[in-house]
Amino acid sequence: MTTEDTTWPTAARWAIRFGPLVVALVALLFLFEPRGVLTPGVWVVALVGGALVVPGGRWPLAVSLAQSGLLLVSVVAVPPSIGITQLLAGAALGELAVRRPWLPYLACGTAMACGVGAFYLASQPDAEPVPTVLRVLIMVGGPVLAGRHLRSLRELAQRYRRDGLDAVRLRDAEVRAAREAERTSIARELHDLVAHHVSSIVLRVGVARHVPPDPEAFRAALDDVHESGTDALRDLRELVSVLRAPGASDVALLSPDGLDPALRQAVERCEQAGFDVTDAISERGGGLDSVRRLAVLRIVQESLTNVMRHARPGSTVEVDVRGTADHVEIGVFNDGAPVRRVDGPSGHGLIGMAERVTVLGGTFSAGPTPTGWRVAARFPRAGSAVHR
Repeated sequence: MTTEDTTWPTAARWAIRFGPLVVALVALLFLFEPRGVLTPGVWVVALVGGALVVPGGRWPLAVSLAQSGLLLVSVVAVPPSIGITQLLAGAALGELAVRRPWLPYLACGTAMACGVGAFYLASQPDAEPVPTVLRVLIMVGGPVLAGRHLRSLRELAQRYRRDGLDAVRLRDAEVRAAREAERTSIARELHDLVAHHVSSIVLRVGVARHVPPDPEAFRAALDDVHESGTDALRDLRELVSVLRAPGASDVALLSPDGLDPALRQAVERCEQAGFDVTDAISERGGGLDSVRRLAVLRIVQESLTNVMRHARPGSTVEVDVRGTADHVEIGVFNDGAPVRRVDGPSGHGLIGMAERVTVLGGTFSAGPTPTGWRVAARFPRAGSAVHR
């Protein structure tokens, strides 16, 4: 527990601290009767008791013991000051109960207060055992119970405050995670779209630059470039429309009957780039949701894009997309020695493919073989909902 409630204004905290001293002074000046008993001892005991309240927030146990000591002095030597010192001792004990735990602080202060209270009540001429014990319990138990109640309220308020801060931090963390996931998803889609189409365009332009000056061949290359550019613009427009839709996560990015034509188109582009492609595509996507259909297409597209970028032209490429009752399996293999060796899955394309498969609860591998490069992916046909 803190010694002061820092949410209070400074002036209010100081007013609470000096209030008992002012009250004691006013009581001595205007309320104390009979006036003839206001000896210097009464003034000293009352003003010292009021002044001890000032450091009570920092040293509550010491102040409580001192107030009990002043009460004992009042009982023994300055009886007229008993009323003021008794009130101040009860207030100090209550503050001790608010600011310190039961053991050893509160137990020590309570024991001292019980001893002084018992001595004071036992010294009365009409003191009886049972009433004396009850009066001691009231004198000591009242401030202690009130202080513990205030302490519990303060702890409850602090717990609510901490829970509120934790909830805010958790919400902010969830928002950041959602934004990061969305950025990753957008980056993955843009990479797969742009890399696939642009790689096809670059390869076709490169082939056209080295073919003999044949107008028909040149026209065919330009037609391929035009078709790839048109497809890229169409796919980008579809992606933008999905991202701008309020329910983007529920929008079908690829229709059930659109997977097979899209796969065939990716295979044809690879063939047009000068590769010998053999495909065994038995999964048509009819039983897959939109996210899994898109995953199949993007993995095949990115794998063939990597083939066109890194393998030697004329290499043999095998594309295998098959579905079982429970899983979808994708394999893309080429036997061409790479023009540029890619050391490990450091490219964005391999990372994107691995992320797609991981989100779907599957397995992914990509790496060199003795004769080329192989990409393999396997994920369940259905599972928990996937949030893009």
